[in-house]
Amino acid sequence: MKTILHTSTLFYYDGPQVFEARDDIGGHYVAVMVEPEDEQDRYLVKGVAPERLRQFRCGTLDLRSLLVEMGDQEWYLTVPESDLCQPLSLVPQKTPLRESEFLPDEGFVLDDYPTEDHVLMEAQRRNNLVLEIIVDPPEAAEEHRIRVDTFVGLLDRFQKIVKHACRAARRDLPDSERNRINPTDAHLMDVVVPAAAGSFRVVLEAARLPEPFGNGELPRALQLIGELFENAANPQQSPETLRKYRGHLAGSYVKFVNFPMQHKTGVRYSWVGPQSTKPNHSAILEPEIEPLVEALSKISDLSSESVTLVGEFVKVNRDAGGWGLNTEEGPKSGKVAEGGPSLDGLEVGKRYTFFCVEEIEEVAGTGKESCTLYLKEYKLLRGTQTVLERPAMEVLPR
Repeated sequence: MKTILHTSTLFYYDGPQVFEARDDIGGHYVAVMVEPEDEQDRYLVKGVAPERLRQFRCGTLDLRSLLVEMGDQEWYLTVPESDLCQPLSLVPQKTPLRESEFLPDEGFVLDDYPTEDHVLMEAQRRNNLVLEIIVDPPEAAEEHRIRVDTFVGLLDRFQKIVKHACRAARRDLPDSERNRINPTDAHLMDVVVPAAAGSFRVVLEAARLPEPFGNGELPRALQLIGELFENAANPQQSPETLRKYRGHLAGSYVKFVNFPMQHKTGVRYSWVGPQSTKPNHSAILEPEIEPLVEALSKISDLSSESVTLVGEFVKVNRDAGGWGLNTEEGPKSGKVAEGGPSLDGLEVGKRYTFFCVEEIEEVAGTGKESCTLYLKEYKLLRGTQTVLERPAMEVLPR
């Protein structure tokens, strides 16, 4: 008798409702729960093409179409003897599938969330914040594989959006909590499971061990990213949400959503802290990406971020428009923005407030980012008095 093995649960509701399976020679199957018999769970099982299964996982193909497009013949029922970890025996059916009572209605597509508790178990086992990213590029149709450049680019862009979300979250923290955070590594995550079963999945955990009450701003950062992802299905609403996070977070999000469009895949992720009882899920499905990218492309100047610096003026290059300021956070340097103020008259050793715009550019061929501060306006500080040295210019809002 033919048997199959469960490989991945695709839809879960009070138990696995739809799952993916393989036979002993690598054939792909999808199983759908039907009416129980003698109080035992039963599943309709049908062999499917790997690429069509991938499209179902991505949300571009409905379940009924997946089941019937390979023909009415050779479909099965199976009754698990214990759990889905054991081989499942398939009982061939003679009635044509279209005439059976087991076919689902038209229009059922996968929801946009991962359904298994794998990430929850990993978080509890590791006592750390754990995040799982799931993608379905075309090369993942046969097995959980991914091109190296896709994998590296995915992790790089996701780590960058987390970094800028951490920065945005840090601004909202009380001073006492913000001062305890090391901003250089709070956003970092490590790959701990490079490829889990099913779609291509990569599992990461926070690089820094959890604090007594969480991982600082990292959970807050992931919540901010989740808010951006929530509006993916509504491209007209997404720009309004993105304007709330105008700056580096918005810019990194726009770059991130362009990436899965280029690689023809959706992106789902799930994360959970060590003390949580259920995962947090976010996703952008493949059909949503192109209209989302089109809507976001119409917004200009999203990635520039306003920065205010207070410190002692220490250096100037009037020909190149370069400047340096010693602040409480350390030395800062930058350039004068196009159309910005002249540096003539600034005196080394005096204190100023510099109103700048920080812009991030990717260094070609390295994947790294380069930050440049552009001076838009400055004020001279005299004791407790401030003297405006140049009429105020428009400074981009945060």
